[in-house]
Amino acid sequence: MKTIKKLLSNPNIVQIIKFCFVGVLNTAVYYIVYLLLLKIGFNYAVAATVGTLAGIINSYLFNKFFTFKSKKKSIAEIIKFCIVYLIQFLSNLLVIYICVNFIGLSEELAGIPPVFTGMIISFLGHKFWSFKK
Repeated sequence: MKTIKKLLSNPNIVQIIKFCFVGVLNTAVYYIVYLLLLKIGFNYAVAATVGTLAGIINSYLFNKFFTFKSKKKSIAEIIKFCIVYLIQFLSNLLVIYICVNFIGLSEELAGIPPVFTGMIISFLGHKFWSFKK
């Protein structure tokens, strides 16, 4: 119990936990939108694009105010945030493309692996660049 209390007293650990929580929420938003768009007949690339945009909006709001507690009112912060997500988005499309066309995963399952690469890219990008204090 003391170890848990000690870990939770470390602001970096708390920030990582919050980021993971927001990430789960973002992933749910992304994947629900992705599946709904596939269900109504959209191509997986379009579905991934729209799902990613929905996740980005959710991510910006929760990470700005909850995870990184940024008080800045800055266009530069939004631009940096979007650049990090553009990099994440391009990597997501690449991973989905590889999963569908080379590995043979279904379009539905191919939306899952980019979650892990995206998590690493976005945490590091936002912590050390977008919301850097």
